[in-house]
Amino acid sequence: MRLLRRYQSDIYGDYRKAGLRYGLLSGLIMAAFVSLLFFLGYPLQAPVNYATDITLFACSLFFAYRYRASLPDARVFFKELMLLGLVIGIVAAIVYGLFLFVYGTVVDSSFLSRCIDRLVANEQNGTASPQQIEQTVAVMRSYTLATLSLIAAFRTSVMAILTAFCAALLFRTEKNIVRDKNPK
Repeated sequence: MRLLRRYQSDIYGDYRKAGLRYGLLSGLIMAAFVSLLFFLGYPLQAPVNYATDITLFACSLFFAYRYRASLPDARVFFKELMLLGLVIGIVAAIVYGLFLFVYGTVVDSSFLSRCIDRLVANEQNGTASPQQIEQTVAVMRSYTLATLSLIAAFRTSVMAILTAFCAALLFRTEKNIVRDKNPK
């Protein structure tokens, strides 16, 4: 009985180059969306929220579709789309993390204090003991803008893994061929 299958698949396009380009665009679109919200009077209350997650999800799906459409005969394997999505997500996370640092420094100087106050309020509404709450609040109050930017970049990259999986499932056109371990 085989526990692991060996798949044979081809990479039809240049997913690295496309991933870098689309990741940069995705990060810039997320940054533009956050900037638009700020100028409309809805500044960020947390480094990431559902709106940024949905923006990343929509960008990843759109760019996975565009990548597939750009390939000859639109032939693409799950593995290729998964790698593309991971590159898009990592690059978008880096761009978005850098943007948050600039956003909190230049555009919205109260961003850091607003985020920490919200985190503290959420922690105090929990069921933890007073000593645990005090310790957690002390850690949260030590956060800097760079820390929040790193947290946002990490969370965005984790979300990108989920998004890459969804995009790969939706847009793959080729099924992998199982290779025989001992060809005759």
